[in-house]
Amino acid sequence: MPLTVGVHPQNPSLSILARRPRFVEALRAQGLDFFIHGAGAQTIPLVELKVLQLAGTGATPPILAKARGLPNAVFGMSGPRPEHGGLVVRADSPFHSLHDLKGRGIALMPLSWHTQFLAAELDAAGIDWREVNAVELLPATAKDAFEAGLLDAIVATDPLFSKIAAGLPVRILAAPGDVFSNRSVYWASHAVLAEHPRAVQALVDAIAASDRETAKDPEGAAQLLEGVNGNTAAQWLPALRARPWGIEVPTDAFAAEQQAHADIFAKFGLIPSPLDVRDTVTDAFAAAGTH
Repeated sequence: MPLTVGVHPQNPSLSILARRPRFVEALRAQGLDFFIHGAGAQTIPLVELKVLQLAGTGATPPILAKARGLPNAVFGMSGPRPEHGGLVVRADSPFHSLHDLKGRGIALMPLSWHTQFLAAELDAAGIDWREVNAVELLPATAKDAFEAGLLDAIVATDPLFSKIAAGLPVRILAAPGDVFSNRSVYWASHAVLAEHPRAVQALVDAIAASDRETAKDPEGAAQLLEGVNGNTAAQWLPALRARPWGIEVPTDAFAAEQQAHADIFAKFGLIPSPLDVRDTVTDAFAAAGTH
């Protein structure tokens, strides 16, 4: 059976790659196939069900997957993502800092990098996770509640952030980049990495090549995403232009950041106990031309 790569709207690199027919055919010849699904939040359950063998998400799921007994390693990563948006409140709200959100409701995308981002920001501000009411909520529902004035704060980035900001004045209290590098990462189980290195390498090379095309022609890439997650090509384009493209070998610095955030998760009770995540990173795979 082929190895299945999960593709969802929160990872534009894989979403674009899976819609380039010549890449898809070449990867099938290497024993890889794509499963396109609607939400990155479902990646860990799909891995648990053995529907997926390779995944592309934010940096949080590999930590949470290990905490759930799924040994894995990140084999590739993007550069830091300077997202448009972040921790957002209404402009007419009384909230001007993270400290103002103590006891208030904050919506996060389920099983996503939002948890890592908010935890890092709270820790840097000297606020415990339990001092706010952070809850995972599907983005469409969170948007509706926020726009209705029923939700105090939301973590939202493009294209969702631009949809909200187009109809409602907002204020950004924190943006990814300062205490959380906010990278896309690509990961798989230790067994897959050990048993199928050629297939994993083929995927790394394909991501690198597809991303080079996207960087040269973001308009063409946006057309490939027309209608994905309910967004038009024009709505996708600002996010594509702002993103870093390419796949890098995970570094010791990234591993240290992941460990620091796993320690914060344990301190905040987001995982059951302290967790050593040094084995959730591997430098065994580099894109063609970078070896």
